Amino acid sequence: MSYRDLANQYAQGSGAELIIKSMISTAGASSGQVTFPAFLKNLTQGFKSNWQTEDVFGRNDPIATFQSTRRTVAVGFDVPSASLQEAQTNLSKISTLIKFLYPAYYDNMSVESISTKSNLIMSKSPLVTVKFANLIQSQDGTGLLGYIDGIDVNPTLSLGMFASGKLFYPKNYEISFNLNVLHKQDIGFNDTGDWLNENKKFPF
Repeated sequence: MSYRDLANQYAQGSGAELIIKSMISTAGASSGQVTFPAFLKNLTQGFKSNWQTEDVFGRNDPIATFQSTRRTVAVGFDVPSASLQEAQTNLSKISTLIKFLYPAYYDNMSVESISTKSNLIMSKSPLVTVKFANLIQSQDGTGLLGYIDGIDVNPTLSLGMFASGKLFYPKNYEISFNLNVLHKQDIGFNDTGDWLNENKKFPF
């Protein structure tokens, strides 16, 4: 058994997997979801409260009105390959991940776009869920819903590439993205001061 097989077995058995799922694609796990062993380099979560402030004459401090709390998750990880075949598979998975940034369309034959000469009209935004064990998950233990505002894909060129004919496959990729979280449930306290859904997991 190779090192790669052992690494994959450990990731699957321990739950050390980063799972990204498209909320649009339903054409099977191969196209609607990608899973990477969690060779994490960065995992940063930010929680930012937004307040509306107003200065009032004669008052030292502004009047502050709470508006919302937003959560973002920054993830960076390596995608290493120990063989040409694995490098080809990894590149395909990365390509699938990039496709998750694009929306869904439907074909409306009665409407023709003047600029593109196309009948396609956007029907769904490219939302995703992301899950990594207990550190990235929603309150019910499933993937965390949100939208990715960009993905950086950087081949580690110093490690070299595999070659097949005139095609090249880097031996390692450094991937990073930011997930802007969309809460599926109300997050906060009830009128008696108890945490809503206290039996659920938040944020970890």
